[in-house]
Formats: sequence, structure tokens, C-alpha cells
Amino acid sequence: MEIVYKSPHTTPNALQATRDGVWVADDHTVDGKNWISLVNYSDGKVIREFQVAGLNNPSGMTVDGQGALWINSTHSGSGLIFNCSADDGKILAKYNCPGSGISYRLKGDPPVARSPLTPAYPPPENPNAQAGRGGRGAGRGAALPSGQVPLTATAGPVGEGGQGMEYRDGLLYFAVLPTRRVYVLDPKTWQVQTMWQVAGARSHGVGWEGDTLWVADSNWRAFFRHDMMTGEIVEKIQLTEKDPLIHGVTVRDGYLWYCDDVGYICNFKL
Repeated sequence: MEIVYKSPHTTPNALQATRDGVWVADDHTVDGKNWISLVNYSDGKVIREFQVAGLNNPSGMTVDGQGALWINSTHSGSGLIFNCSADDGKILAKYNCPGSGISYRLKGDPPVARSPLTPAYPPPENPNAQAGRGGRGAGRGAALPSGQVPLTATAGPVGEGGQGMEYRDGLLYFAVLPTRRVYVLDPKTWQVQTMWQVAGARSHGVGWEGDTLWVADSNWRAFFRHDMMTGEIVEKIQLTEKDPLIHGVTVRDGYLWYCDDVGYICNFKL
């Protein structure tokens, strides 16, 4: 494992590899917005970035076949999935996240893990400051597609939403904390095609390797490789308590990339 560079902002929480660079979603909410940055693989320099209004601590992100961004707005009672332009962050649509709710602990779960690293950035002046969520949006309206909510919506079900997310063959794959599952969702119909059980209570970033999906669990400090047809775990990579803590994950050219939300982006060869 190698720390390759600092993230462009203080709290990276989601990664997505593309041919143009790696997307980084920052978890720290400022004035109700979060930084979404496209950076160079080689040096982490920003290619372009923008803020998306209303995102609450994004923890997963992917790019679909049309080049649009899908971002999980995970915490602070949001439970929504945002569909945005990759050019400027314009919100195209919002959806409820299947499986959102209150996460739970299970007998045998490891304790909540914290990063062993010194943060790359100083703490904010008021770390408890959060922009108000405001009320829920108005009713759906008959014209909205299944699962979609008004652009004015600020929250889905109470609790946690989705985490790591990937796109493949027209489907979204994403981990959800409360149900301890990876959901396979058709974004056109907003119907869940299937779901898999994950290893623990804090599944986070995900990334493709062939026909398998790596799903990280932050508390287990491990990566679990799932068969995409059955969801069965076929391999595990265990990190130590001294390694950067796993948050966002992506895979590119035989390397697994991940970020620690204290300000670092890392990778290692699979």
C-alpha cells in the first residue's frame, strides 16, 4: 500500500476511476455543498471541480454509460441518490435510495475503526457546523418516474443511505449500510434486480475487477471480493490498524485505489 498524494479537499469519501482521471467526492459539507473533483492519476492535480448543492456527506459515486455522475448523498438523514452532469455538477434528477434507514450492529462486529493517520488538513474552524437540511420536498407528482423525487427534495427516509457505487451494463451496484447489502438496480425502472449480503456493518467503497466486485468494509479494515453473479465472497484482502482507513474505492489497470477521509489517496497492486 502506498499513499500517492493528498486529496484535493479535506475529507475524501468516494472515488471513481475513468479514462479522463479519477473522480473524488469530498465528505465535508460547506454551505450545503460538497466538492466533486476530477484529478490526474499521476499527481492528483485538479482537472475540474464543482460543488453540488444539497449533497449530505457523499459516500459513493460512479459514472454511467452516458458520462453522467451518480452520487450517493448518504448521511445526515439524506438517503438520496443524485444524478448530475459531469461537466458542471448540474442536478439532473434525484431518487430515493433502496435500503435506506437506520444501521445496526451485530454480535461479532469489530469496533468502529478510526484512521491512524494525522489529518492532511487542519480541522475546520467550526467542525460541527452543518447547513440546515430544510424540509422535505413536495409530493412526487404523477409525472415523475418510479423512484424519482422532486429536485426540491432535501431528504429521503430517516437514517443512512448508499455508500460505494459502480455502474456496469446499464445497472447500478451500490452498498447500503442499514441492510448490509449490495443492491443491483436498473436506473431506468428503479427496480432492484438482486441484492447480496456483505461482510459487515460498514461497507463502503466498491470497485470492479473482471467479473467480481471488491466491497470494502471500513471497520473490518478489509476488502471483500464478490462474484457478480452470486454475490459470494471469493477473496479477502486484510489491512492492518496502521494502514490508512478505507473509505472510497475504485480499481484501474490492476491497482486498487482507495481514500482515507483524513485527506489521503492510496493505492496498491492487486
